[in-house]
Amino acid sequence: MEDQIRRLHLERISREDWVLIAVGVALVFDLLVLPWFSFGATISVGSTTVSIGGSLTAVDAPDAWLGVLALLSCAFLVADVGFERLSPQTRVPSLASDRETTRYVLACVAAGLIVLKFLFHIGRFGELALGFWLAVLLVGALVALTRRTREVQRAAPAAATPAPPRPPAAGATRTPAAEPAPGPGSTA
Repeated sequence: MEDQIRRLHLERISREDWVLIAVGVALVFDLLVLPWFSFGATISVGSTTVSIGGSLTAVDAPDAWLGVLALLSCAFLVADVGFERLSPQTRVPSLASDRETTRYVLACVAAGLIVLKFLFHIGRFGELALGFWLAVLLVGALVALTRRTREVQRAAPAAATPAPPRPPAAGATRTPAAEPAPGPGSTA
């Protein structure tokens, strides 16, 4: 069993990646399972009362296409992390030749779709259920995590490049870079 885990290279997945994967999977679960809209009605006829109600997930009507696209965006984001960390030789499409930017764009797309689904149902604000509110928190965390990872990645190459040499101070002599400074006791 341990050999199989080593073959998967799970040690390549950092703590930040695990958090990103967990938030992405939780959002996929939210979109698929948790109730986004709840509704109910009570009908009274004479002395008889009948109550009907139910709930709908993000991928159910109304505007199911928004939930499905947000679900696909989150699933692609999680898959992208998996491909990059577990199978780095696999080439997958990216935006701006940068994996972190691709993940950030996917998270922003999911956030935009969830906001759009909310805007389409703003008149029925009281029908929004737990799944919607949890999705707002999860997609916000997803965008923040991918943005932070993207900024760290962009700062890393900048820190690795050497700084240009500073001009010498006034009155200081400058030795050419090609010639080493004379050692003590030399006659140069």
